Amino acid sequence: MASAKIAQAEAVRLLNMLKHTLTNEINFPTGGESIEFSVAGESRQDIFAVNIFRGRINRLKYNIGARIVKNGVMLLELHINPSNVHTNPDGEKITGSHWHVYSEEYGRLWAFSAESIDSKKFVDNTILFLDKFNVIKRPAVQLLPELN
Repeated sequence: MASAKIAQAEAVRLLNMLKHTLTNEINFPTGGESIEFSVAGESRQDIFAVNIFRGRINRLKYNIGARIVKNGVMLLELHINPSNVHTNPDGEKITGSHWHVYSEEYGRLWAFSAESIDSKKFVDNTILFLDKFNVIKRPAVQLLPELN
């Protein structure tokens, strides 16, 4: 089954639009777990799901992603893992934490280095992701003692 695609102009429009959460409060996931909450854009058709996953063994490994609910297209991802190596379609290797930004040509196969990301700052990096995805009204966050 081929994965869904959208035009580049539509991807840019969706990434750049201002969004707000449809959830008042979230609890960050513990190791090996994920949470998901919805955010909305300018219309009822512009609904997105933000997923946050934390590694079970390596607590410094986590992924945050935002996808379009109606077609499942992943628009933006942040992979936090200091020892990760991602190989781009042209063979370039990206070491460490990196971003995936949807493109019509490559989907989410292309990665860009996420320099100045400290993997120990889980909460700060989540806020950075929400900023990059233009979520201006965010859920309140219940912090776990291990994240303080």
